[in-house]
Amino acid sequence: MWTCVYHIMGVNMEVGFIYVFVTYIRQLFEPITRIVENMEVIEEAAVSIDKVYNILEQEEYIEDLDSGIELENIKGKIEFKNVWFSYDNENWILKDVSFVINPGESVAFVGKTGSGKTTITNLINRFYEIQKGEILIDNVNIKDIKKKALRSYIGIILQDPFIFAKSIKDNIKLNKNIIDEDVSEAIELSSAGEFVNNLPNGMEEIAKERGSSFSAGQKQLLAFARIFAHNPEIFILDEATANIDTYTESLIQKSIERLSAEKTSIFIAHRLSTIVNVDKIIVLKDGKIIEEGNHESLVQTGGYYSKLYNAYYESLA
Repeated sequence: MWTCVYHIMGVNMEVGFIYVFVTYIRQLFEPITRIVENMEVIEEAAVSIDKVYNILEQEEYIEDLDSGIELENIKGKIEFKNVWFSYDNENWILKDVSFVINPGESVAFVGKTGSGKTTITNLINRFYEIQKGEILIDNVNIKDIKKKALRSYIGIILQDPFIFAKSIKDNIKLNKNIIDEDVSEAIELSSAGEFVNNLPNGMEEIAKERGSSFSAGQKQLLAFARIFAHNPEIFILDEATANIDTYTESLIQKSIERLSAEKTSIFIAHRLSTIVNVDKIIVLKDGKIIEEGNHESLVQTGGYYSKLYNAYYESLA
């Protein structure tokens, strides 16, 4: 700055004066910079406050779990009739979706991210209300079924299951009246026996909140033990073996096949190798069903599923 002032502008200015000038300029702009930064924080806080108020004012979050009927002798038939659904009542996630899953049938939903696969499983559990159409279980509209009963018919295993800060046994029972012998059998069926038996206190070992003391694969094994212990009429597995090694997955797959032989099973998988043996594959694209059939027929057709399947194995290669 001194060089510029002296050699270009021809002004003979002392260095001390220039230093004072720069210092004052800095002191002038620092508060302005802090104000701008604080305004950003204030805007983020304002947006968060709006979201909190939206949640507090949203009546749908207060669920009525006890009104409705309970079904007896559940067979596990699931039917979607011309279902339309949107999270914001504007952008349709599902568009006129219709399909039937027969009792004891294993079905996989396939499609790119955002095609509506997980949304379908959320709607079956009635976590959201559809705008148009009907969803039936055993030919009864799920709106007429007690929510607590409806969700007791369905067992879900997610990619990241929640583990409570309780014992392994309590995490499997989930406050249900299940005897310890059935819990032990469920642990063996899920191939979690070796993992649980190596814990200092076995089934009585206390897990940390969210299962932070266990690996992702171990948490999924416990989730499988839950579903085997509760033995629901309908299974939903949403990419449930993503964090499990190939050997353990093969053991669990045998248990799933044995238990799902008489149960309705729904699979959502990005690894297409895990669903080639299901009874039916439903292919979704942009919220619509574009293909339906078993693995062999869909591959031979050479359509959208065939392209996904070939792309999957090319990525492995």
